[in-house]
Amino acid sequence: MIHEAHATVRNAGLLLGQRSLYIAGGFLFAAMVPRLMGPDLYGRYALITSLSLWFILFSDPGMTQVMIRYVPEMRLQENRESLKKFFGSLLAVTLVSSTLVAIFYFLLTRLWFPDLDGLLLAAMAGAVFARALAQPFFSFLLGLNEAARWGMNEIIRRWLSLILLLPGFYLAGLRGATTAVFLTELGILVTGIWWNRPYLSRSFIRFDLPSVTPYMRFGLIFFMTSLVAAAFQRSGEVLVRSVHADYIQVAYFGLAYNVYLAAAATIPQVTMAFVPLVTTLRTRGETKALREWIEQLLKWLALGGVLILFGTILLGNDLVPLVLGGAYRKVAIHLLPLAISLLFQALSGVASVLTIVFNRPEMGLRASAIRLIVFWILGIPFIIWWGSLGACFAVLVASGFHAGYFTWCMRQVVSYSLRRWVLAIGLALLFLPIGWLRSSWFVNAALYAIFVAGYVSTLFFLRVITRAEMLLAWRVFRQRGKPAQGTGVEKGDQK
Repeated sequence: MIHEAHATVRNAGLLLGQRSLYIAGGFLFAAMVPRLMGPDLYGRYALITSLSLWFILFSDPGMTQVMIRYVPEMRLQENRESLKKFFGSLLAVTLVSSTLVAIFYFLLTRLWFPDLDGLLLAAMAGAVFARALAQPFFSFLLGLNEAARWGMNEIIRRWLSLILLLPGFYLAGLRGATTAVFLTELGILVTGIWWNRPYLSRSFIRFDLPSVTPYMRFGLIFFMTSLVAAAFQRSGEVLVRSVHADYIQVAYFGLAYNVYLAAAATIPQVTMAFVPLVTTLRTRGETKALREWIEQLLKWLALGGVLILFGTILLGNDLVPLVLGGAYRKVAIHLLPLAISLLFQALSGVASVLTIVFNRPEMGLRASAIRLIVFWILGIPFIIWWGSLGACFAVLVASGFHAGYFTWCMRQVVSYSLRRWVLAIGLALLFLPIGWLRSSWFVNAALYAIFVAGYVSTLFFLRVITRAEMLLAWRVFRQRGKPAQGTGVEKGDQK
């Protein structure tokens, strides 16, 4: 069990490192590709790629949640044949759904955009097929408690597409760019197949609908939750434009929300890495250890959110014009309510883990519906009063309702304390007056360093975080997945 816990901690840390690489690749993409293509061609490229994401979403009926919920249980049974059969049956379903969404994507875009090149659309349809088919391979790795390999999916996509797209566009225009996207997705698919080869068997890849129906029913509600979440994430710009005639307001909100998403998307990635461990603990009946891990996860997510929030307060006015340009300086103030909402995202991320582990997907769906409704209801008057900044405050309030309801529901299922989450945030509030000392960028950077040193020292002094925790994490990373001796959450060294 200690080895399983260490593997989880190590994978979660590697995911954080991978996320920084992903964000760096995103900056390079934004700086190079739109300028290379020009507004007209990039607009076409952005249109067909954004449409492909919706088709890929419809190809995955909660497959990730199904894999990470049931694979850990099957691993405990130490029956590789049953794992191969399970994986093969779901893979056959994905093969059918991937083929269908790729065909529908090509037909729809061909009819809807007759001015676009058919070969260009065919290449994107091929990319849709490859990406949809690759998803269960990486989800299966997550179920095997190999979250770092699961996270490599996005890293490979970001950097390989950047490497292939630039020469592809230079040699063959948009055809070359979409061919680069297809080759990228094909490379990811091949990687997923290679990493899963011990569990692949041609004889087990069968379309056995009766055997997979219970699993697909479980995943279907998560799929519906993903649709509602996508509606929440992608309706902000439309809502701002519907209420406010100024496109500048749309740009402010869109840029601020995209920056926010870069950080917010890290939370579900990290929390997903803990699902196999928590599932194993629940299966073994180790409820006390399960609660300990949940509370530790809440604490560290809150700590990360606090660091981002104070970075926004102290450095936002300097970094936003530096990265986005002086015309977008007002985006810095938009980031403040969004950064606060990251603290609520910690609660939501942990609750989402528990919906998978305890088979409560309907709770996540209701919470997501509440968030969407609150955002739409409050978004209109908030935008009327405060413009695009009002939309950011609507996101904050909606995220608070979502986290509050979601946490309340899941604490009825498994009792866990919010004390460490509250303490990590409450201690940070003592340092808020430091914001009044903001001045030049050098002073602001120094203030942020002082805050980090003071905040972390306070956490150590009050034993919110301990030396034992830090030593355990260091040993885990140095031993490259081998269990450190003599430590473990089960022995209470993280309390």
